[in-house]
Amino acid sequence: MKKKFTLHYDAALIIVLLFIVMISFAFFQQSQVNALTLENEKLQWQSVEDSFNLSSQEAYIKKLQAQLLLEESLKE
Repeated sequence: MKKKFTLHYDAALIIVLLFIVMISFAFFQQSQVNALTLENEKLQWQSVEDSFNLSSQEAYIKKLQAQLLLEESLKE
């Protein structure tokens, strides 16, 4: 006895709808990943810039401290 395969229209509609929802969700996730990647890149560059600024300020503070020590030693 041979079994006959039948696909009902409501089942086919559900399969198509699930496929469309899955593809839509994949595009949504990709857009979210792209946005977060861009934000992460901006934050990393900001971190590098902040690090350079901090290093520059530390060097300037050390220079001023050395000048202050020099001036104090000349006063004595």
